[in-house]
Amino acid sequence: MSTSMSPSKIGLEYVKTIGIVNNGLNGRGFANPYSILVGKDGRIFVLNRCDPNRAAAIRIGICNIDDEYLGEFGKGSGSGDGQFVWAVCMAMDRSERIYITDEYNHRVTIYDSSGQYISHWGTYGAAEGQINGPAGIAIDSHDNLFLVDQHNSRIQKFSLDGEFIDAWGSFGSGPGEFNLPWGLATDKGGNVYVADWRNDRIQKFSNHGQFVAQFGSSGSGEGEFQRPTGLVVDADGYIYVADWGNERVQVLDSEGRFQIVLRGKRRSPSGERNISPPILKRK
Repeated sequence: MSTSMSPSKIGLEYVKTIGIVNNGLNGRGFANPYSILVGKDGRIFVLNRCDPNRAAAIRIGICNIDDEYLGEFGKGSGSGDGQFVWAVCMAMDRSERIYITDEYNHRVTIYDSSGQYISHWGTYGAAEGQINGPAGIAIDSHDNLFLVDQHNSRIQKFSLDGEFIDAWGSFGSGPGEFNLPWGLATDKGGNVYVADWRNDRIQKFSNHGQFVAQFGSSGSGEGEFQRPTGLVVDADGYIYVADWGNERVQVLDSEGRFQIVLRGKRRSPSGERNISPPILKRK
């Protein structure tokens, strides 16, 4: 794995890559992985969105860092309890319940960490509390759930049970406006970060939706983006952004300053596709 690093900045050490291509209905490996969570016990939950022509293979796979297959849940395509059509992103609360957005069904589905279906909430629409194409999702330390309401160009704030609390944003390219927002993350201070996909930037908001800052612009240079998608903020405030169009991950500090770029190889030495992102740890 190659990296480009600024001196005396964040340090990352490559550990290993896990996963194989698996477009089958079950078993070890991944099929179009969209989102990932790590439980307190080290189990890794991977959302496999799968090929649209193999919708029955949609599932949440469970493995560990040793690449051991531990099971799966949420299989099957549909609108019934515990089913998905276009599953997108996941978040985990302090009780390790897993919340999964479904872009097609316009709802959030909840499982426990053993894979047992609990409930779902959400209805289609543009009114407060209604959803049109949910994408990114995150839960802060006070059990507030933040949701990217993609086609309504806004962020909505809910309780864990889906009770509406607040919303902000509208369509556009100005501060606090969005054009097909996608990923979302929170930091330990409760700030909310949004990958504003078509505007090629990251926006930062307070926990109550006040605009704080924006990072990035269109391009392929350091700190520039081409359709940013997922993002996460670590305990030290570093922001990791999946720069989808540039096929890389960029790391920014809490003020949006570029730190490092991570680039993986598209294929392994054996020629097999390497679709699982490499595992990294802080030095």
